[in-house]
Amino acid sequence: MSTLSNIAFIGGIHGVGKSTVCQDICHQLKMKHLSASELLKWKDINVDELNKKVIDVHLTQNRLILGLKETVQKENSYLLDGHYCLLNQENEIVKISFDTFREINPFSLNIIMGEISLIRKRLESRDNKIYEYDLLERLQNEELLHAKNLSKTLGITLNIGTQNDYSEILNSLRKSLVYK
Repeated sequence: MSTLSNIAFIGGIHGVGKSTVCQDICHQLKMKHLSASELLKWKDINVDELNKKVIDVHLTQNRLILGLKETVQKENSYLLDGHYCLLNQENEIVKISFDTFREINPFSLNIIMGEISLIRKRLESRDNKIYEYDLLERLQNEELLHAKNLSKTLGITLNIGTQNDYSEILNSLRKSLVYK
């Protein structure tokens, strides 16, 4: 799906602040913000939309690619927020396949990292449920490791930021968009 080379991907665990960062970056760079959850219509495939556990990761990623094909237009640049890893129903960390990222064909890979205790508080407040600190920490570490592997495999630089300092991501995207 090489026509989707106008997509930059930004990942990070739930509650890390991806949406806030994406909104600011998109405002500054005149990009369009896409949410993986909205594209794959998470509300339609999960009875409890606050439940972050995925029953069928392969199915959700196929829905994501279909949503991208229906949404993305050549003349625009997009910032897609999503995940490098997800939790399945057994609380196991599942890496999003290399094939999915090849289909997305991002021109940029980015990740937002955060302090687990703050992420945990944010999630518990938002979702009104308890989150295990160790699980969130393992998930964030696996996301970073998988993002680094994807970066190496796909030959795309990985930019790393936090909710409070994403200047590396912003500057990299700014440079990339100038050359498009």
